[in-house]
Order: sequence, then C-alpha cells, then structure tokens
Amino acid sequence: MSAHESEWTLRRLRAGELPAADAARIRTHVAGCEACGATLRALEQEQAGFEAALSFEHFEAGVRRAEERQRATRPGLPRRWVGPAVALAASVLVMVLARPLLSQERGWDRSKGSDTQAELRIGGGPGPQREARVDAPEALDSGERVMLGYKAGTHRYVAAVSVDAIGEVTALHPESGQSAPVEPGDAMQWLPGSWEFTGSGVERVVLVLSDEPLAVETLVEAARGAFMNANGDLEHLPALAVPGEQTHWVLLKP
Repeated sequence: MSAHESEWTLRRLRAGELPAADAARIRTHVAGCEACGATLRALEQEQAGFEAALSFEHFEAGVRRAEERQRATRPGLPRRWVGPAVALAASVLVMVLARPLLSQERGWDRSKGSDTQAELRIGGGPGPQREARVDAPEALDSGERVMLGYKAGTHRYVAAVSVDAIGEVTALHPESGQSAPVEPGDAMQWLPGSWEFTGSGVERVVLVLSDEPLAVETLVEAARGAFMNANGDLEHLPALAVPGEQTHWVLLKP
C-alpha cells in the first residue's frame, strides 16, 4: 500500500504545478485512495468557498466606495483607480505571475510547513478564478485582473511592484511612502483592490515581505537595477537588492 500524498502535493496538483508524469501518477493514486480523495475534494470545496467569499465583484464594490470617499474628502486629487481596478497604462505591460526566479534561500518559501506564502489570483474574465502558477509564465485574457495575497509569518511589512517589458516600474502597493504594515492573523491576507494590466508583452510582479519598512522609491530603484542586470529579460530577473523575502510572477498580457 502506497503512502498518502501530502496536502501540499495535492494543492500543487490542483494548481497545475506538478510535472505531467507526477500529476498522472498522483491522480491515479487519488482515484483509489479514500483518504487522499477526501483531501482533494476538501481542497476543491475550499476553492469554491474562496470564490464565493472573495469575489472580484467584492473588490469592485470596495474600490467604488474608496473612490467615493476620496472624491468627497479630497476632490482635487486626480483619479487613480479606473473602474474596478487600477489600470496601469504602461506602453508595453506584461505581468509575470508564476516564476519565482529566486533561490529557496533568498526567495519565497512555499515549501510545506512554511509560515510565509504569497499568492497571485486571476479573475474578472469569462472563466473561473485561478491561482497563478509558480513555475511558468501565466497568460492573461483581455479584461482579467489580479489580486495579491500573503501570509506574513514573522514579517511586519509588505509591498509590491511590477516591471514591464520596457523597464517601466510601477509601485502597486503602496504607491508611495514606505511599505505597508501587514494585516494581523494567520489567514491569507489580500492587498486592497485589484489590478488590470494594460498593453501587451511581459510583466513581472514582485511582492516583498520585510521586517522593517522599506521606502517605495528604494524598491522601485531596486527593480530598475534588476531589469538592467538582466538586460531586460524579465523571465530571468534577479532578486531585488533589498532585505526581506520576495516572490516573483511572470504574466503574459494579451
């Protein structure tokens, strides 16, 4: 009798992160294993509950309320949120959603038992929500938006930036100042709002958790430096030269 598969392995199976041969073997095992089958069904129910409780429409409503408050209190400010998402108008923008491109020592630790995790969730299009893979670029459909989530572990601050194919760096959260304090709790926390990336090409998204606040401009400059060091190759962008844990994703815009 073969050993049961771990929950982490089954999560990777659902996310499409396993090699084809491993995925086929594990699916065969799950089909004949009551315990693993129950675990996989529970993960599918968890996904359904996530989509019901954390829909992109929920974020749209929150963004609209934030816009209304901003216009009421600061009417002179330009509008930075476009519709339900932040429209980033770089000339060539591609988000890289799925490639960590970092070593386990310096990069994001998503191994079983880690107390820090990151997730990039895609939705708002014609198909169901999905989590971006971590081992290959993720293609976006027209109109799709992304949300960023994290489990901070012992880290206290979070920030996110993106880099497009021409080296334009955008501060996603926060947009200025210093990295934001993390939300308390062990559950996955989500950055406010969602983003729609305009243009076409490749874009890399980087989320950084740190123990001390980092200046947003420092993160932006570090991303520009990494872009130059990679000669513009976003799929092989090195780790940003800032302290903390990082995760990188590569997105392919339509």
